[in-house]
Amino acid sequence: MTLKQISFKYLTGQKKHNIMTIIAITISVAFMTVLLSAVSVYSASSLNMAREENGTYHVLFSGLDKQSLLAVQNMDIFEETEYYSVSAYTDSVDIDFGQNEDDSARMEYLMLAGGIVNDSFLRIRGEITMLPEDMTKLTAGRMPEKDGEIVISAASSPLWGYPGIGDTVTAGLISCVPKGKGEPAPDYIADVLQENFDVAEITEISFTVVGFSERYNIVDYSDTRLRSYSYLTDNVLARFSDKTNDLYWDMHYAFQDAGMEIDDYDYGLNQQLLDAEGKGVDAKFSRALFFAVMYLFVIFIMFCVRLVIDNSFEISSKERIKQFGLLKAAGASKKQVFALVLWEALYLAIPGVILGLLLGSVCARAVYGAVAGLPALNAEELNLSGNLVYEVRPYVYITSAVIGVVWVCVSAVATGLRSINATPVQAIRMTGKNEKITVPRRPSKIGQGGSFIGAYSSLSVKRNKKRYIITMLSMVMSIVLFTGFSYGVDIAKESVENDFDVIRAPSDYTVEHASLSPLEAAYRAEQMAETGFFDWAQADTHTSLYAGGKDFGVNEGCKLYEYQALIMHLHPVNRETFEKYITTDVTYDEINESGAIIICADTYKDGVTFDYKVYDNAPDSITAKPFISDTIDFLDPITAKPVGLYTTDNRTYRSSNFIITAITGEDSYLDLLEACGRDDQTYTITTNNGDSYYAFSRQILANAVPGQEENALMWLDRHFYGTYSDNRSEKEEALALLSAIQLLGYFVIGIIALIAAVNIVNIISANVLGRTSELAMLRACGMSDKQLKGLILRESILYAVTAGIISLIMVEGAIGIIHIPFLTNFHDLDMDDLNFSLSFIAPLKYLIIAAAAAFITAAAASFAPAGRIVKTSIVENIRQEG
Repeated sequence: MTLKQISFKYLTGQKKHNIMTIIAITISVAFMTVLLSAVSVYSASSLNMAREENGTYHVLFSGLDKQSLLAVQNMDIFEETEYYSVSAYTDSVDIDFGQNEDDSARMEYLMLAGGIVNDSFLRIRGEITMLPEDMTKLTAGRMPEKDGEIVISAASSPLWGYPGIGDTVTAGLISCVPKGKGEPAPDYIADVLQENFDVAEITEISFTVVGFSERYNIVDYSDTRLRSYSYLTDNVLARFSDKTNDLYWDMHYAFQDAGMEIDDYDYGLNQQLLDAEGKGVDAKFSRALFFAVMYLFVIFIMFCVRLVIDNSFEISSKERIKQFGLLKAAGASKKQVFALVLWEALYLAIPGVILGLLLGSVCARAVYGAVAGLPALNAEELNLSGNLVYEVRPYVYITSAVIGVVWVCVSAVATGLRSINATPVQAIRMTGKNEKITVPRRPSKIGQGGSFIGAYSSLSVKRNKKRYIITMLSMVMSIVLFTGFSYGVDIAKESVENDFDVIRAPSDYTVEHASLSPLEAAYRAEQMAETGFFDWAQADTHTSLYAGGKDFGVNEGCKLYEYQALIMHLHPVNRETFEKYITTDVTYDEINESGAIIICADTYKDGVTFDYKVYDNAPDSITAKPFISDTIDFLDPITAKPVGLYTTDNRTYRSSNFIITAITGEDSYLDLLEACGRDDQTYTITTNNGDSYYAFSRQILANAVPGQEENALMWLDRHFYGTYSDNRSEKEEALALLSAIQLLGYFVIGIIALIAAVNIVNIISANVLGRTSELAMLRACGMSDKQLKGLILRESILYAVTAGIISLIMVEGAIGIIHIPFLTNFHDLDMDDLNFSLSFIAPLKYLIIAAAAAFITAAAASFAPAGRIVKTSIVENIRQEG
């Protein structure tokens, strides 16, 4: 009989051992397959997202003339090129011609229905494939194919009078120059243009509407009437060919060969796509580093997983020690015994690896489906799941299979080395023997008259230190991972909510608006409210008033009373904001018409949690210095008359962190601004000719009417393109991504916990079965079945409690270490600087859940073999050991 036949014959008679070992291998390989599949899906999805968001071009050259454009197209370092231009129009007349190339520079305005408007035109030729899809996506109709045809964006449709496909639309292009450089503007031109410019040229243009787009008006590239300035604005998109390696230097030499210098051109690399594709020196390095770290992580996790496989082979080796002894007595060499173990490993590895790959593929696909199906990811404004791509590369299966087989062989080698070193006589004698028992030097609790069951459980643990340590490692790893990850998710959620609800203005949208007029922001907020898309809009700013606690009239018993340096932020509010968010006995007309202020009565920690009361009654008057923080200037003191106190749920108008907040009406705030000359959000602009202007920086806060979010965003795109934040969508996107991470994290932890459970079951069941004769003798001495089960239960509790205590020390120790630099004020760090609260108590609930699961697993692993011992006669149990 050959060695292969001997191995196979043995395995066919050891079904339980084979099943447990194959399960261990299957779960290990499946776990690795899922991890690597996640890496592959992440890589493919990142590439898809990079293409969707940024386009498929690698480099964009801007502002080219015709000669340069043709030169770029003919360079062999690029495999593909496309060209387009964008003409953007504005209604702003705040233009500094000194910043342009020369005095002949001109500004072009678009006039529709007698007024100047903001609008943009994308000039393309044929099909443009390398731009982001949303730049050329049509909602109806077709692309323009010749001069005189136009695709109108949904946002611009109202400006053009809501035309339909086939309708003709007209507009006027007014080319303006500085005063004295052209002809006076005719009367029918907008007054603001007449006041600020002369006119060089007026052109009427007309188009036939052939379609509608999501983002830009689109016309044919050959239509050269649409230019914002007098100089050229053509752009070239290019993709590098495969032979291009060092992107900058390859472009440098290609331009040098064409008689040009690359540094003279305005260009930008699509770095996100280059990183996702792994092109370029930096991108290749980043990609290699990413995969190296991922493989190190996988190998580390698999090293921990190998303990399960190793334990299975160790149990098998001890069960077969007599067989090895007889084979060696019959003349088998060490090499043959070693080969026998390897054949056994191969027979178990093949089905385990195959099943692991299949199970891992099914689990990876299921997790992908669960993540892609998360409601948060499928929200209409996010549609993140649409960018996910299920693409598993061959390296996933190859790596999983190779490492799986290697780990099995490593475990088999370790077992084989232990098996071949014993002599035949030693091997046969060891059959049926338990682990070596050392008699304790000091009396045990049994000898001291303590509880027998408790003392015996402790003694069993001491006699099986190696198994006990491996079991503890498995339990602790699972408990700490579950506790740390769960608490980390809580921290991440708190951080997201704190970022959007506290640190940022608590509104759906925040517009950053600057103008030369302090009235304009309030006017634009009124415009927003009149659209019907917003249920609240407020132009926000503040003046900082500087004084002491007594000067501000705070309560004498309040801890701010003795402070000599306090800040009061004075905000303007409109009637809508006052009625929506402010609770007070004072009317809006009373503060707006009288120029009075009202003060927030309470202070809130981080703007959320009530801290203490600052005012019981409004002071008679406040005299303080306006403080300009950007220039660190104090203006002349002013006297403000408080007429009442208020409370509010809007965090913008709450007092917090030793800053008192007060409000006044918008009209009275303008009077204050006129008296001061500027407020905390005003800055100075100096032009090239030395003239200085005040620019008033404002935030416009707004909430959308439920159901009108899409229209609200379209309006913001038309009027504040690129200058607003969609806080609502960004928060939903952050929470959606966190949900996906949470699902993936718990799945990975679940697999690790399952592996740990298999390991615990193997070790504890082997530990109980290894004491079959010993436990049978205890039963013969009078131990009842109930006491025997109590003994096993006590050992399970010992395992779980010990693992829980170790995990508690590790988790709390980690939190303590994080606290150290903050508690010691290292580099002026403070816990309040964190965007979340770090607690020693919060993780305990997760630790208790994990420890309870560990106890249930240990108890289940113990009761199965214990039940078999109880059902088998005492004599038979004793005989089995020999």
